[in-house]
Amino acid sequence: MLGHAAAALERIRNIGRRFRLGRTSPPSCRSPEALAALLAGEAAFVAQKSTIEYCRARAGCSWTKLFEAEELVLAMTRARWTAFPAVLGDVAEMTQILLRRAGFERAARPEPLRPVVARALRHHGEPEIPLDLETAEAAILERLARAGDAPPRAVRAFGTATGHLIFDLLPLKTDHRGDREVVQNQVSFLLCGVYARLEEAIAPAPLAEALLAAARSELVGPAGFEPATRPL
Repeated sequence: MLGHAAAALERIRNIGRRFRLGRTSPPSCRSPEALAALLAGEAAFVAQKSTIEYCRARAGCSWTKLFEAEELVLAMTRARWTAFPAVLGDVAEMTQILLRRAGFERAARPEPLRPVVARALRHHGEPEIPLDLETAEAAILERLARAGDAPPRAVRAFGTATGHLIFDLLPLKTDHRGDREVVQNQVSFLLCGVYARLEEAIAPAPLAEALLAAARSELVGPAGFEPATRPL
């Protein structure tokens, strides 16, 4: 229910922006490169916001002092980077759903999306913790294959598994069941907002055409992408 309300709220905000400002520009995401950057930014945003906000609330007035401790800073870094591939899997499946609902089933298969996933995983540069990006890529593509063989899921169904994972990664947490549900609900809420922004940003027809035309070697290229992060 919370996820459904979040998606509805984000759509209402988008409608309000259109009435006040009009659509200032057409959807900008029309290429695999643009899609990879978009997904990497949204995944980083959710991973960071869901970890930092809970810990900030749990620490209370001690937040500033606690975050001077190197041990906690390292634990937060570990949590965010470990959560990033899981959240990326969520937003990749959301993109698949958007393409399928627009009638572009072939472009929504794992093969055309493979280079996008590969680039998105490496978009922010070298991970700050040991992270097997090849394994993460394979897991996301396997997820997309399973999802593509089933009816598209409702957006409100996203976030429970990822929220569970993120809660287990948090360095400051309690054993209260309610706290776990708070984090899961926050992740679901954030992901519903992501879906609404993807709807605004993605141009399904040109993107689908570009996905089908792109080759992995043309998109992934050498290592060393310019790191790009989305501020909280």
